[in-house]
Amino acid sequence: MQAVEDVRLVTSEEFVTDLVCQLKLSHVEEVKLADTFEDKRFARAYEMLVENQDRFGLAVDFSLATNPYHGDSSTLREAIYALRDRRIVAINNPRLKTVEFKVDEDDANYYLDHSSIPRSLMAQIVEETFGAGTARDDKR
Repeated sequence: MQAVEDVRLVTSEEFVTDLVCQLKLSHVEEVKLADTFEDKRFARAYEMLVENQDRFGLAVDFSLATNPYHGDSSTLREAIYALRDRRIVAINNPRLKTVEFKVDEDDANYYLDHSSIPRSLMAQIVEETFGAGTARDDKR
């Protein structure tokens, strides 16, 4: 069992930042939140984080689930708005349909290097939930 001081707290904003940065480094430039498909991917990514929190000494301080009626995630939307305020992403329309990743490669590496979440875990999560191990065309 790890000592309390060895456990690293993970917030929703840090987690979504890391996902965006890992996706950007995987040559994904945007996500479309017009339907609930991407919300489900982010929710699955969250589940993988929770499944690995003990292994990596993390304390996940949020939940990220999709609404059973609408299929979207309010936690995800709030984190994306926070990332917009920090200029990590841009929201290209008022209905939050296209989220463009504005972070550059250097900043993406900086965020990932200074994250509570190990880079290897983020790479695994993105590969398994977004299939973003190689460049892909994210436009549908």
